[in-house]
Amino acid sequence: MQVPFFKTGLENNEYCIWITSGQTTVEEAINALKEVVPDLDKYYERKSIEILSHHDWYLINGQFELDNVIRSMLDRLRIALERGFEGLRLNGDEGWMDNRTSHDFIEYERFLNPAIAGKRLIISCSYQLDKCTATDVLDVALVHESAVSKRKDRWEILETPQLIETKAQLNLERELLEKRVAKNTRELNRIIEQVKKERSERKKAILSLRKSQLHLKTIVNTADIAFVLFDSDSHVLLFNAIASYWSTLSFGVPLEKDVYFPDLLNEEGKSRFSEMMGAALSGQSLNYENSYQDQGDYPEWYRVSVHPVMDDGGKVVGVVCAANNITRDKVAESERERLSGQLVQRNKDLDKFAFILSHDLRAPLANMLGLAEMLKRRNVSESEKCELEDFLFQSVEKLDDVVHDLNRILDLDKIQSLKKEKVDLTELVNEVSARFKPIVKQDVIRIFTDFDDVNEIFSVKSYLDSIFYNLISSSIIFNQGEGLPVIEIASKKAQDKVIIYFKNFGKGRYRKGKKADPGSFRKLNMSGRRQGIGLSAVKTKVDILGGSISVGTLPGGGKEYRIELPLMREKVSIE
Repeated sequence: MQVPFFKTGLENNEYCIWITSGQTTVEEAINALKEVVPDLDKYYERKSIEILSHHDWYLINGQFELDNVIRSMLDRLRIALERGFEGLRLNGDEGWMDNRTSHDFIEYERFLNPAIAGKRLIISCSYQLDKCTATDVLDVALVHESAVSKRKDRWEILETPQLIETKAQLNLERELLEKRVAKNTRELNRIIEQVKKERSERKKAILSLRKSQLHLKTIVNTADIAFVLFDSDSHVLLFNAIASYWSTLSFGVPLEKDVYFPDLLNEEGKSRFSEMMGAALSGQSLNYENSYQDQGDYPEWYRVSVHPVMDDGGKVVGVVCAANNITRDKVAESERERLSGQLVQRNKDLDKFAFILSHDLRAPLANMLGLAEMLKRRNVSESEKCELEDFLFQSVEKLDDVVHDLNRILDLDKIQSLKKEKVDLTELVNEVSARFKPIVKQDVIRIFTDFDDVNEIFSVKSYLDSIFYNLISSSIIFNQGEGLPVIEIASKKAQDKVIIYFKNFGKGRYRKGKKADPGSFRKLNMSGRRQGIGLSAVKTKVDILGGSISVGTLPGGGKEYRIELPLMREKVSIE
């Protein structure tokens, strides 16, 4: 019976101890075990089994000591577990006992049961019936949970009354447990169905919420108003798409969650933002307009609304900021102001023009009337008559020039859309100069240009043509007494403006590279009677182009006009 017992133990990775009796030697036990476990040597190498005689296990100096045997057994169990075995399997054959030691051994087995309770240990004890009395058999059965006996070639299991009672109790408890489990299973199934129902309803609610959030997110992200939510420490919590886009335009970087917003601002912006946050965190709502210089040439304007965000207890926990880009409105407002200013200036210029016109028309008309009266006299000689007729023709030509200039300047009163375009200054001067070709051929006027710094600008070409023509014409007309001038035209770039210098030198006074005194320029004043219609047209057209004109006196004589025009690249319409 011991051979199958230990074969099973070896296969289950248990540490096995076989204690032989006087009737079975260690060698016989090994041979018997090898017949059913051919690779027994492998288990010996792993030290999985010990086969000892009862002298080496139970007796010390020929005496059986209960405590020593139990202690040795528990020590073997500890070693087995430390070496990785599943537990300890042990068998003792009590055939070596006599009447003197059998009582002690029964006591040993009484103490053994509680000593090994709950431990990973299996013990089998073998008794020979021919050496046991009925009392011995009864004692053995009582001290063990169960006993296996062979009678008439049949193996039977004998159980103690306590074990039978225990089994009956266990069966009863098992039945009660099965009933409880069945009841709890029904309750659990009910709970599971309820959870499934609630989960389904919650899933529908979540889907509905997500759908609502998606709709809200779509509305917020497609709105033309930027929204940003800050915590109390000025970190970005939420924002919409347009807010991130405007951040890129204004600060050069898109918004990100948890970014510290003041890090995006310059020192002035940080100060203003700190004041805004302080006011909002104190419970105030703000509305104001602000501008930021974007990556382009012009600032972006925003109308900003700031409101505190409060929790259920009324404590301010954050700040929400809404911003609407009003750059287009600002540009339109600025354009309206510019046009309004132009109209006011235009009215003033028209008043001045009326005075100039009356003066320039009155002079030739008065001359013509006077000469006509003199020609009516009968006592006028032929030589005087020819001279008076020459003077009359000169006055008529002068009047014709005035009318011609009047027609050009009245073109400003025609409402038209003026489209800005790229103008090549060198080509423009060449075109204007061609109109003075008869004078140029006589080598009495020279025009020099220097457009190396700026040769192309975006402006109204017809206005620039008129400006250049009138300045050249005025230089010729108002310098005839001193000789026709040498004209020098140059351009310089200054930030977002182009400055055109127009210099006319008196004959014989020109030195190339001569510069005007920087402090000698003064605003061109058209109230004087000697400026004429041509310069009035120049100033009016420069004003319409959004520029300014000033005049200075060159050292040694001559005039220098300084014209500032915007260096714009977009196409606009001016009415």
